[in-house]
Amino acid sequence: MEPPLLHVRAWHAERMSIPSASPTPKSMGRLQFGRLTEAWKGEASGFTPLLGERLDQLGEAIGVDLASVGRTEVATAGDRRIDIVATDTEGAILVIENQYGRADHDHLTRGLAYAVASHARGLVVVAEEHRDEFRAVAQYLNDLADNDRERGIAVWLVEARAVRVDDSPWAPLFTAVVEPNGFVATVEQARPAPPAPLASLDAFWGLIHDPTTRRAAETVVNRWADSGYRRRMAPSSVVLEAAGPSKSGVRTVVAVFADGRVMVPFGAYAGTNSGIAIDPLTTEEFRRDADALFGFNGTERLAYTKPGWLTPERVTSLLEFCEQVATAYATALLI
Repeated sequence: MEPPLLHVRAWHAERMSIPSASPTPKSMGRLQFGRLTEAWKGEASGFTPLLGERLDQLGEAIGVDLASVGRTEVATAGDRRIDIVATDTEGAILVIENQYGRADHDHLTRGLAYAVASHARGLVVVAEEHRDEFRAVAQYLNDLADNDRERGIAVWLVEARAVRVDDSPWAPLFTAVVEPNGFVATVEQARPAPPAPLASLDAFWGLIHDPTTRRAAETVVNRWADSGYRRRMAPSSVVLEAAGPSKSGVRTVVAVFADGRVMVPFGAYAGTNSGIAIDPLTTEEFRRDADALFGFNGTERLAYTKPGWLTPERVTSLLEFCEQVATAYATALLI
């Protein structure tokens, strides 16, 4: 005999002309988890370069805004190499070591040694699993860092897995299992006073040792000024500026460094500093063209080209890009 409650539900469903159960979804992706070796066969050849280009994702996991792409395979003493050396948006150095499987002593001690030698503010060890004794060591170092902000090194232990939906490409998933307390406050209090801006353009030209880079930098900076735009001296660069919506009425376009690097502040275009986003500078088309010009990977918010990027052959392209940004700023002022 049918249970009374089910009988009543069926009767109501019939009377109301509604199904007695929720319809089955037509399609639902299946979330899959895998080991890193399933997604990226080579640790040094596959995963480390990927991680170096996705520092924003790792930064979200550890609560630190990592800037741009990190330097990978950085040489250190004894013919050893550090997987990645990164910086946060304030310039603090973070050393990153990654490996497949369970973290071992070699990666932890090598990372710590380089962090001490380079006066880094933090060490991040990424692995698929972390031993209990390593977790204890990391927490011990974090406690010491809290008590000695001048010399202490913050340590994050991060576990990584590969994840995808159905047959889509694999993506890394990061989870911090050990992290320091108050890293941002520690860095702010330990950081020395910022260096003073360069006194003049001549001081900046004096920092450029490569004659080709100097010729290109002089052409860019002088043409920018001749076009009626502003330039500002920073501690190690010349910042090209233009009128735009902000409290000061001026916004950064790009910055040119003495080693031939160019900094492109995509985050500032999107309103990170001013709170006012410039819509034409946040489109997929704009970002795609910028990535092609500067050699970026599409994820950076504060992006730096490689040293030596600025050459006489790239002067015209760079100035056209800067003019595009300045025009977008000017248009936004009229809205």
